[in-house]
Amino acid sequence: MIKLKSKEEVLKKYVSRYPELDQQFIKKLSEEYDRYVDALKGCNTKEEAINFFEDEIKENERLYKDNAILRGLEGSPYNQYMEILANYGLIVFFRDNILD
Repeated sequence: MIKLKSKEEVLKKYVSRYPELDQQFIKKLSEEYDRYVDALKGCNTKEEAINFFEDEIKENERLYKDNAILRGLEGSPYNQYMEILANYGLIVFFRDNILD
């Protein structure tokens, strides 16, 4: 079974990088931590956990490349790109910081 860092430790690291974060974003970050803890329960090795995060990255990239999704959005493709880029940053942050 893999060992994960505590929520407090992970969130503290993120907030130390971006001290201007508001409480709404910190709450979202906390929810993301919980989601990853739940998703990683099935991983027995660090390699399985890394593969999970790589799959998350591929899925995030697929959203941007899917033209049907781009055409169906009410917002601009630029806004979607920025959202996908932000999601990518969170995935990579958790991949690099949640595993102990």
